[in-house]
Amino acid sequence: MKSILFSVSFILMWLSAFSVFGQKLDNQIQDDSVQVDSIYQRALNNLNTGEFYTAQNQLEQALALDSTHQDANLNLMRIYYAQRKFEEARNIALRLTALNPQREDHWIALADTYKALEDYTGLIRVYNKLIRLNPEESSYYYDKAFTLSLNGQEEGALQLYQSIEDKFGLTDRLFLARNELYRQQKDRKKALSVAKNFVQHKPHTSHSHLMLANTYLDFDKPKDALKTLEGLESEFPNDPYIPLTKADAYQALKDYSKLSDELQKAFVMDSLSMNNKVRTVYNVLQGSNEGKSLKIAADISNVLVDKYPNEALAQAVFGDIALQQGKEDLAYEAFSKAIDLNKKLYIVWEQLLQLEVANNKLLEAQEHGLEAINQFPDNSIILLFTGYAYLLDKKYQEARAFLEESLNKADPKNEALMVQIYSALGDNYHALDMGPASNIAYSEALKIDSNNTYVLNNFAYYLALRKEELTKAASMSKKSNELEPDNASYQDTYAWVLFQQGDYDAALMWIDKAVKSSVDPSATLIEHKGDILFKLGKKQEAVKLWERALKLSETGDNEKLSQKVDTKEYVD
Repeated sequence: MKSILFSVSFILMWLSAFSVFGQKLDNQIQDDSVQVDSIYQRALNNLNTGEFYTAQNQLEQALALDSTHQDANLNLMRIYYAQRKFEEARNIALRLTALNPQREDHWIALADTYKALEDYTGLIRVYNKLIRLNPEESSYYYDKAFTLSLNGQEEGALQLYQSIEDKFGLTDRLFLARNELYRQQKDRKKALSVAKNFVQHKPHTSHSHLMLANTYLDFDKPKDALKTLEGLESEFPNDPYIPLTKADAYQALKDYSKLSDELQKAFVMDSLSMNNKVRTVYNVLQGSNEGKSLKIAADISNVLVDKYPNEALAQAVFGDIALQQGKEDLAYEAFSKAIDLNKKLYIVWEQLLQLEVANNKLLEAQEHGLEAINQFPDNSIILLFTGYAYLLDKKYQEARAFLEESLNKADPKNEALMVQIYSALGDNYHALDMGPASNIAYSEALKIDSNNTYVLNNFAYYLALRKEELTKAASMSKKSNELEPDNASYQDTYAWVLFQQGDYDAALMWIDKAVKSSVDPSATLIEHKGDILFKLGKKQEAVKLWERALKLSETGDNEKLSQKVDTKEYVD
């Protein structure tokens, strides 16, 4: 009896404890659910205000608490996809399809990630699922067939196209798909057969004739393409793809005058979108004949800006082409107009700032830089050129803030940009008497590009000025001259390093090279030659050069140089 009572009591106690535990667990789940919803709402608010990284962190936090939160999964997946983190996006999409396998949009999202990863096997599985979920949606069959062709399964794709015809009938899209597949297979006969059948099927639509013309172009028959398009412009006066296709034919025939004429016809048509016009300009630029291509791009960008003077994109493209032609004034005017029309074009801000810095319009660059940073606070190129504007204006503390922020925001994979930022920081830190920091910045730049002559030269020159690591300075300066001979500035640096090492004869030889290489020798170069001659005992010649350098000095207020002239002695 005792043992039975004990067992019953134990079971009752266990059940009682379990029910209490269960109640606590339910409460905990409710608390977690409230917390997850709160975090998710904050993430949504941050997404709406463009705070994507904060939103990402919050979504990740919410999913750590509840991995089944579908809306949080969807939004985080979109962020990962935009960041090109395709594997992470795919993993979330897989989770979503497992959570709710009947939702088509989840499978479509998974398909997008497989496309980005070029995982055609996975993509075919997804389309099989979508076809089962919605067998009346024809696009899923077409997408599967196209994926089969990408996966090298052309016969499977052709069989599926036949199934599509049997189920949905003969459609324009089916003609296009079959024609594309045969062109992909280089099967001229079948591709032309499909295209001609399409013309017979739809003789009074422009796109059937355009398909036939483009098929001829694919198989290097531009004259046949032009013959196909004869008379179509009068029948379809608002179809821009007729002159565009004729332009392709004239390009193949190397008839650049007619090519330009046809493109200009297309560019005055409102039926061709601005984005397509812009894309066409840059496609033209990539033509094999560089000189002709730039001229034609300029012709059509002129049409663009004449037709749409109040379109920011038109002004931006016109400015870019003008810049490539070396017409900086026209480019600057166009970029300024583009920014007035639309302040959200970050590339135009970048080009405008680069032009201003290159042409020493430093106050304008500072003003525009601040305005651009207000629009794009995370744009490292805008931050860099704003920093340049202050650096070249000798406002070193202001420059430092922008350059350091540019470094913080830059993509380390963009090596060319990283070198620019580090080299600018090297220059700026030296100007601020931050020698060790300057050395580190230059060293980081050389880790990325050990043959960058600008960095090699400036690093060597500033080490020589500070009389530090002269052997290293000499090695870098020598290398910059080997990589870029006949550069007066680099030759002057090497002469100055040799001067600091006490090798005055070699220094004189290199300073003479620098003077010879220079069209208009600078005050610094003339002063350096005077210093070298003084050390070689040629005092009178040295003083004359110092006097000449003082006259050439930009500020006319060079205390050390004035002291040399007054005392007729070298001043270190």
